[in-house]
Amino acid sequence: MKFFQEFFIIIFFSVLGEGIRVFAHLPIPGSILGILFLFLAFQMHLVDPEKIGATGDFLLNNLTILFVPAGVGLLDYFDDIASIWPILLGAVVICSIVTMAVAGKTAEGVEAILQHFRIKREEKLSGAEMEDNRIE
Repeated sequence: MKFFQEFFIIIFFSVLGEGIRVFAHLPIPGSILGILFLFLAFQMHLVDPEKIGATGDFLLNNLTILFVPAGVGLLDYFDDIASIWPILLGAVVICSIVTMAVAGKTAEGVEAILQHFRIKREEKLSGAEMEDNRIE
């Protein structure tokens, strides 16, 4: 019974997001809105993350099964895909490389900014210690 209650909470936010997308004619996918609303519910302490943890873990562990219908649906377009598969493969490879490079450079940039703030804080602390030593 607990599984169904947890699953209902997840489905509720998914349907809420989809409903708002349809009624408000938003260009954002309803599933993304649902995740955003679930996140906001966590932040406002309306929903306890521990209450849906087991069901969330189950869904994440079985996520690959949820992609099977989409993969089977591609078979309807097999003839179209067969003629352009090298282009699709190239696009996937190039986009993957670009994504990895951008993520890496972003991580390096964030790390450099954090290092800059750490150095500034250490200089400020050491300056305050030296001033304390002069006073004594």
